[in-house]
Amino acid sequence: MAQESGQIWFEYKPAYSFSKGYKLGMRASLRTNLEDPRWRTFEVRFMPEKKLNLHFDILASLQFLETLQYKGLTTSEIRFSAGGRYHFLPGKRIKSGVMARIEFRNIYKKEAMEWTYATRPRLQFFASMPLNEKSMSPDHVWYITSFVEFFYQNEDDVQERYANRYWIRLGLGYKINKKIQLELLYNRQDSKNTITDGYEDLSKENILVFSFKHKLH
Repeated sequence: MAQESGQIWFEYKPAYSFSKGYKLGMRASLRTNLEDPRWRTFEVRFMPEKKLNLHFDILASLQFLETLQYKGLTTSEIRFSAGGRYHFLPGKRIKSGVMARIEFRNIYKKEAMEWTYATRPRLQFFASMPLNEKSMSPDHVWYITSFVEFFYQNEDDVQERYANRYWIRLGLGYKINKKIQLELLYNRQDSKNTITDGYEDLSKENILVFSFKHKLH
């Protein structure tokens, strides 16, 4: 039976910009739920991208996740992805666009000592807008940010907890200066709760995300 649950995520997201439109985004995060049975996920991600023009970026990612679940269930994942991002109205106050990716997931169940593999397309629509300024360029800018993302799943999904169906995210951000931004986000997620759940047990999860963005260069 579907159930409601709560989670809390902490994210540190440094980024380094190079010349000619190249950028390396990174993320380190800790994720956990707020009720029993408890689990914890540790994640590190590297996402290089290239800006082709005002409208289009190409991107890839390499992601490592370690999930410690109850009853000694532990999974490790190495995830590769590739895709693109399209900006609808570059240079406008409301920034919006769409991002499409395909993920190649490699999951290791430590107790069973076996690997499973899956391919998962993802489609995200995003938007953000400054509140107290006309653009994001000045310091001390308050802004709102949001996205909705859909995950394609098939009947051969791997049996682990990240079998998401969709995300809806809405949040408030504060740009302190050109290097540091803070965000408080609410994320609604429909997913499996543990690797033993079937799809009749999909969890409706309410997630509070604390995000620290740090522009290194």
